[in-house]
Amino acid sequence: MPAMMGKAKAQQRLIDNLQDEFAKVQREYHLPAGDFPDVEHFKQVLAGYSIDKFEKMKPKMVQAVDDMLAHDIPDLLKNFSNPYQ
Repeated sequence: MPAMMGKAKAQQRLIDNLQDEFAKVQREYHLPAGDFPDVEHFKQVLAGYSIDKFEKMKPKMVQAVDDMLAHDIPDLLKNFSNPYQ
C-alpha cells in the first residue's frame, strides 16, 4: 500500500508542475509552445489516468519519428504539386 501512495504523490507532483514539465520537454526537443495542449485541460485529463501505467519513452522511436518528419515526409511531398503556386 505505501508504494501506491508514493506513486499517487509523484503523479500529483507531476500534475502540479505540468507547466514546468512542458517547458523542459519544449527545450529538450526544440518544440514550439503552440505544440502543447492547454495546461489546465491536460491536468484534468491526466488526473483520470494512472501515469505509472504509461509506456516509457523510447529515444530510438523518437529519433525515428523526428527523421521521418524531417526527411521522409518532405521527400514524399515533393511528388505532389502545390495548388497554391
